[in-house]
Formats: sequence, structure tokens, C-alpha cells
Amino acid sequence: MKRILTFIALAIIVTSCSNDKSQEKLLLDSVIKAHDKVMADDNVIMNNKMKLKGMVTPATLPAIKDSVAVYTNILAKADDAMMVWMNKFNPDFTGKTHRQIVDYLHQQQAQIVKVNGQLDSAITISNKFINNTKK
Repeated sequence: MKRILTFIALAIIVTSCSNDKSQEKLLLDSVIKAHDKVMADDNVIMNNKMKLKGMVTPATLPAIKDSVAVYTNILAKADDAMMVWMNKFNPDFTGKTHRQIVDYLHQQQAQIVKVNGQLDSAITISNKFINNTKK
């Protein structure tokens, strides 16, 4: 009887650990997926910065120059937010408990979603300005 109870207890522990690791992997995959989207958006940010820079010539009206500076700044802030998040993100969970890992990944998920929103907003408004100014 002791052997059966020991086996059942061991099975529960192994299953629990497996579920914990599975949850951690799903959360990490979710954060990485959001990161990959942000990285794709970063290319758009860089392209828009280049387009804005190309719009300014000595003959450019001062109002357009001012607007270019504003939109360039918005893009730079969004890009900086992404870089700050990337530099602080640390997926090394050595010595961390399951709860610590899950809490960290939830926190990172919230942060990357916020950065993603900032990037999307910067891209949308800069695209609108670029497209309207070209006409």
C-alpha cells in the first residue's frame, strides 16, 4: 500500500511540474511572439524616420519642418521604449520559483503590449502625415 501511495504522490508531483513548465513555456512563447511583432514594427519605424528626414530640404516650409521634427520625435520615443524593454528583458529563470517566473512573464507581457501600442500609434500617425504631405 505504501508503494502505491508513493507512486501516486510521485505521479502528482511529476504532473504538477509538467503543467508548471507547460504554463511557463506558453507564457514565454506569448511574450516572444509579441516581441517578434514589435521587431517587425521597428523596421517600419526606421523606414518612416528615413522618409521624414527625406522630406526636409532647404526649401521646406518651416511648418513642415516643425511637423517632421514632432513625428520624428514620436517615432524615436516609441523606438526607445522598445529598446528599453528589450534591454531589461531577461528570460533566464535559473533559481526562480514557478510563481516568480509566471509573475515576471505576466509583467513582461503587459509591458510589451504597451510598447506595441506605442509603436502602432507612432506608425499610424506618422504614416498619415507622410502620406498627406506627399500629395
